[in-house]
Amino acid sequence: MYRRRGETYRSEFPVEYRCSSANSDVLIRGRADGYDPQHAVVEEIKTCRIAVADIPEPISRMHMAQARIYGAMICRQENVPILEVRLTWLNIDTDEEATLSQTYSKEELLDFLHDTLDRFSVWLQALTDIRERRNISLARMNFPYPDFRDGQRTIAELVYKCIDQSGQLLLEAPTGIGKTAAVLYPALKALATNKHDRIVFTTAKSVGRLAAEQAMENIARVGFTGPALSMTAKEKICLSPGRACHADDCVYARGYYDKLPEALHAAILGNSLKQEDLENLARRFEVCPYQLSLDLLPWLDIVIADIHYVYSLSATLTHLMQLNEQRWTVLVDEAHNLPGRARQMYGAQLYKADLMAARDALSKVERKTLDAVNRQLLVLQKELWQEAQFDAREVIPEALLNALVRFTTQIGEFLQQEPFFGQRLPQVMEFYFSVLQFLRVAEHWGDDYRFELHRGSSRQSLRVELNCLDPARLLALKHAAQHSVTVFSATLSPLHWSSASLGLGAELVSSRQASPFAAEQMTVFVATHIDTRYRQRAASLAELGTVILRWLRCEPGNCIVYFPSYQYLQDCLRIIGHGDLEAVLRSVWVQEKHQGEGERQELLGLLREKRNMVAFCILGGVFGEGIDLPGEQLASAVIVGVGMPQVNRDTQQLRAWYEEQYGAGFEYAYLYPGMQKVVQALGRVIRQLDDKGKALLIDGRYNQRAYRDLLPHWWNYKAWAEFIG
Repeated sequence: MYRRRGETYRSEFPVEYRCSSANSDVLIRGRADGYDPQHAVVEEIKTCRIAVADIPEPISRMHMAQARIYGAMICRQENVPILEVRLTWLNIDTDEEATLSQTYSKEELLDFLHDTLDRFSVWLQALTDIRERRNISLARMNFPYPDFRDGQRTIAELVYKCIDQSGQLLLEAPTGIGKTAAVLYPALKALATNKHDRIVFTTAKSVGRLAAEQAMENIARVGFTGPALSMTAKEKICLSPGRACHADDCVYARGYYDKLPEALHAAILGNSLKQEDLENLARRFEVCPYQLSLDLLPWLDIVIADIHYVYSLSATLTHLMQLNEQRWTVLVDEAHNLPGRARQMYGAQLYKADLMAARDALSKVERKTLDAVNRQLLVLQKELWQEAQFDAREVIPEALLNALVRFTTQIGEFLQQEPFFGQRLPQVMEFYFSVLQFLRVAEHWGDDYRFELHRGSSRQSLRVELNCLDPARLLALKHAAQHSVTVFSATLSPLHWSSASLGLGAELVSSRQASPFAAEQMTVFVATHIDTRYRQRAASLAELGTVILRWLRCEPGNCIVYFPSYQYLQDCLRIIGHGDLEAVLRSVWVQEKHQGEGERQELLGLLREKRNMVAFCILGGVFGEGIDLPGEQLASAVIVGVGMPQVNRDTQQLRAWYEEQYGAGFEYAYLYPGMQKVVQALGRVIRQLDDKGKALLIDGRYNQRAYRDLLPHWWNYKAWAEFIG
C-alpha cells in the first residue's frame, strides 16, 4: 500500500521522546507506520479481514490513541505546529482501505501525550516503590532457616556466582537437601545487588510449583516483601468454564481493559499471587484471572511457572525476554524432566480422523482448504512405505505444508468474522490448533527430526508426526535468550549426559553435592536372583510375588512397590492375591491408568493417615518422583526392574541417533533414563535429616557395574541373602 502514497511519504518513520521528572525518566521509542512532512500527516496502519464497521469501538479508540502519541512525538521532534492524524485500516483480502482522520494542534497532541505519561508514571512509581521496599528487605534478609544444611551454602554460592557471571550451572543434589530454598535465596539476593532483573522458577509438575510457593512463603516470614506471581494453566483457573473468551459470553472478559488498571494496582500490592489470590482478584474486579496473570508478567520480577512458559515454541516468557533488555535468570527445578517434556513440546501430530471430523462440521464451501489437506494426506498414504504401518523421512513434503498454511489462514478469517466460531465448532478448532503446532515445529526443522507416517487397519487411521529425536539444539536456543540458567535435580548423573541432553554450553559449570544423610539412615537390599526382563517375567513371577510378600511381612510401615508397567503390576497382584496382603495387615492401594488428581490426592492422604499401607505404583509415574513423604509417611520402597524404557520403534530411533552423535546409543536411550527413575523412586523414602527407611531393588542387572555405579553411593547396600538370613 505504500506505493499508493506520495513521493514525500516516509514509511517506518523513527520517533523518540524523553520525559524527565523528579521521580522518573521515561524514554519512548518507536516507528510510525508513515509520515508525510509535506502534507503534515502521520498515519497508523492496521490490517483487518472484516468490515471496519464491525471493529469494536474500544479497539478503534486504542488504535487512534497510538496514532496520536506518534503524532505528538513527531510534532515535538520535527517542530510541526498542526498535524493530521490518520488511522487507516487495510483489508488484506480485498486490498481496500478505510480511514479515520482528525487534525490536531501541536499543543493538543502534547497535552494528550503528557496526560498519558502522567497516568503511566503513577504506575511506574508504584513499581519503583515496591522494588525499593523489596531491595531493602532483601538486604536485611537472612536464610529462611536457622542453619544451612550440609551442601546448601555451597549451592547458594554457586547459584549467586552463576548469576553474577551470566553463566550456566548444572547442579545435582540429593533429595532432601533443600534445593528449592538454596537456589531461590541467592537468586533473590542478587536482585537487590543488581546482578540481574528478573527470576523465573520453572517446574515440570504441580508439586514443584507448590514447593516453590512454600519456599517463597518461608522467605516472606523472614522479612522479604515483594510480589511473586504463580502462573496457572488457563483451564484450571478459568472462572467461566464452557464459555467463550469473549465479552458477549463471559462477564470476566466484558470491559476487561477498562477494569484492568485497578486490578493490576491491587495485584502488585500483595506478596502472594498464587492461583487462589488471582481468582480472588478476578472476582473482585470482574476480570479474567488467566489474562490478568499474563498482563502482570511484564511488570513482576519473580515468576513461578511451568516449563512450558519458557521452553515451548510459543513460550510467553521467551517472547518477553526478546522484547526488552532486561536480564532474566531461569531456575529449572527437576531438570531431568526437561528433555522429555521438550521432545513433546517440539513435536507435532496430525490425525486424519481429526481432519475428517473437522471437515464434517463445516459446510461444503467452508471445507475447501481442508479437502486440499486431505488430498495431500491421501498422496502420502498411497506412496510406498518403508514398512506396512510405518515410514520415517528426513524431509517434510512442501505441498502438505502449503495446504496447511491455507487452512490456518481460512480459519483465522472465520474467527475474525464470527467471535463464537470456535465455541460452535470445537472439532474444527481442535484440528486447527494441531495444525498451528505442526507449522511451528516445521519452522524449526533440522537433522534431529524425523517426518513419520503411521497407519493402522482402519480407513482413517493415518497419523502424520514430526518427531523431535533430540531437543538439545532447540533448548540451547532458549538458553541463549537467558542472562543465566541454573538447572538442578537429584538425578542428573552422569553429568555429561544431562549436559548434552539439556543443550547446555561448553562454558557450563557442573557440580554434584554430597548427601547430608548418614549411610545408616537407609539400607538398600538388592535381590539379583530374579530376572525382570520382559521375556523372563512370566517365569520369575511366582518368585517375585514371594519376595514382595516377605518384604511386606518383615518391614512394618507404609510401603510403595514400583513396577515398570501396569501389566506387570497387575500380573504380580494376581500371583500375590489380596488375601495374602491382608494377612500381613496391609491396606492396599493400586495405581490405575488415567487416574485424575482426586485419586492421586487419595493416596497421599492415606499415606499421611495410615501406617500399614502398601501402594502398587508405576516407576517413573506421578508417585515415582516429586512427592514429599517425610517421617513415617513412607517407611520403605520396593523397586522392580531397572526402569528401562520400552524397546519400541521410537526408542530404537533414539538409540541410533545417540549412537551416531555420541557413540553411546544404549546408554543415552535406555540405561541412563531408566536408572534415573530408580534413583528418583529411592529418593521418596528419606526426606528429612532424621528420617530412616529401607528399600529393596529387584533385578539381576544390579550385579552389573554399569547399573550399580548409577545408584546413590551414600546408602548402605546389602544382598538379599542378608535380609533373609
